[in-house]
Formats: sequence, C-alpha cells, structure tokens
Amino acid sequence: MTENNPHTAPSTAAASKPGLITKEHLRAQLEDMAYRVLDPKEGLYGPRSMAWKVNRHTEILMGAGCANLLQLAHPWVAQAIDQHSQTQTDPFGRLQRTFLNVHSMVFGNLDQVLESALRVHNIHAKITGQVTESTGRTPKGSAYFANQIDAMLWVHATLWVTGLRVYELFHKPLTSEEREQYYRESKLFAYLFGIPESAMPPSWADYLEYYNGVVNSDLLAVGEVGRQLVEFIFSMRSSLVPILNRHKIHTAVLLPPSVREAFGFPDVTPKVKASFDFDVKLLGGVLRVAPKSIKYLPPYLEAQRRIAGGKAGPILRWTNQMIYGQPLLVS
Repeated sequence: MTENNPHTAPSTAAASKPGLITKEHLRAQLEDMAYRVLDPKEGLYGPRSMAWKVNRHTEILMGAGCANLLQLAHPWVAQAIDQHSQTQTDPFGRLQRTFLNVHSMVFGNLDQVLESALRVHNIHAKITGQVTESTGRTPKGSAYFANQIDAMLWVHATLWVTGLRVYELFHKPLTSEEREQYYRESKLFAYLFGIPESAMPPSWADYLEYYNGVVNSDLLAVGEVGRQLVEFIFSMRSSLVPILNRHKIHTAVLLPPSVREAFGFPDVTPKVKASFDFDVKLLGGVLRVAPKSIKYLPPYLEAQRRIAGGKAGPILRWTNQMIYGQPLLVS
C-alpha cells in the first residue's frame, strides 16, 4: 500500500482525500459484484469455491494474530483503532465483531453479504482523525481516514495472504491454478470494501509482490500506539492468557521479521520454532480425526445447512454465541 502504488486507480474524490471510497462508489461496486454471483443463496462463493476450501477450517484462526498485527503496523490502522474502537476497553468484543463481519461476508447469502458490506462501510465512514505520532513516512498531525483504497487494499492483503499461509501449514499447498482461483475470488471480497478491480494486482504473483513491497517499505511503522494496542490484545482476558501466550508464539513465527521486531516480539529461536511446529503437528492431528463441529468454523457449517434447506442446531448456535457473540450468522 505505497503512495505510488501502480495498481491503485486514480481517485475521483477531493484532492484532500485521495482514493476516498464514497457510498456511491461502494454501491456501484456492489452492483457489479452481485451481477457476478451465480447463486444468491450460496452467496459470494459457495461449496465449490477455493475461498470456502481455505477459510472453512478452524485452524485458520491461528493466523488471527499475524493478520491483526500486520494491519496495526500500518499507522493509519493503529490510529483509527486507538481513537475509534473499544480495543482498550473491550478487545475481545472488537475481535468478535471483526470475525462476525468477515465470516458473514465469506459464508453469508447475497443479502447478508451486501448488508455486512454496507454496515462496515458506514462504520468506516465515521473513522477519520489526525495521527498523534510520527511513524515511518506518516507524520504527526497528518489526516487519516478508513474508507480509502490503499488502506483497504492492505487490510485485504493481510487477510488473504495470511489465510492461505496458515491453510498450507496444515494441508497440501494449492496448485498454481488453485492459487489463481483463490485470488480471483478474493477480488469479489475486495468489492465489498469498495476496492475497484483496477486497484488489484493482476495475478497472485503480482499480489504477493505488492504485499512484500509494503512489508519492506517505510509505510509500515510501529509506534507507541501500536505497541500499546498489542499489549491489550494479548492480555484481553485473564482466563485466556495461557492461550494468548501460546498464540503469541504462533504470531511471532508467522510475522515478517521486520514487523515482528517492530512490535518487540521474541526472536524465532530454534526453541520458539520447535514450539510452533509442535502445535501445528498436534492441532493438525487432532483436527484430522475431529468431528465436523470442531474441524470447521461454525458459519461454514451454518451456511451448508442454509443451502441444504436445514437449520442450525443447538450446538452450532452455542458455538456461534461463544465465538461471535450471537447464535446465528448466516442462516
């Protein structure tokens, strides 16, 4: 997400807000996206998609910390979350709401997908402010706003790149054709945030080049605000601290070295890597023989039942409530 990103479409917004995603722009994107949906009941993707194949698995949550910190390494994202969210007072609640919106978009029917997209846009439209500290190329006092193409494209990349990396830790790597399909499908997800297709790199290889270019640039820079937010995230509930400490190891290994160091995470020593590899092997072995209610994310199972004309049972409702804060997401 560099300022001179060659893949970013020229802005039609005011010069003071380059790349602004307006509601009119988003609605046009959503109309285009809806036209491409083959079955509104299945939603954006459906059972034959690579998006469902990759994102349905419970172990995909191992990448949550990595994706979150990659986003927080962008000064605009850190400032926006610090000034406009409840991360410091309710970090678990914010995490629930993030997963709820993302998984509603991936597994919902077309109406649910469109509703989630508009809801997220309306929230982001209110998120503007001034940066409180200079970090990297972002000077103190400069303006930020959430509904901006480059910022959204970076958030998109953190989710789709991290998701595939974690999937391939537990399953065989996708073929080149499958990766291209996965990437093509990710463009529909980008539409939900108002990111035009012209802003997306043309292929998966180009997308990774863009991602690595941002990682290695001075656009990502961690200040005191970002470090404080991460402290809150990894100590959100005392009952979860043992799990969060273990997840911190997973996050440290998955993060690019420059971002890991910027957040003050431990080096990936042989001991740390051995702990990570042990968890991957253990979790992978357990999930291979586990029932579907544990192997797969509840909204994926809920979506399967919706397509088949069934209803979510009590166990699925309870699992949804525990993870997302509500019993039904995509029925």
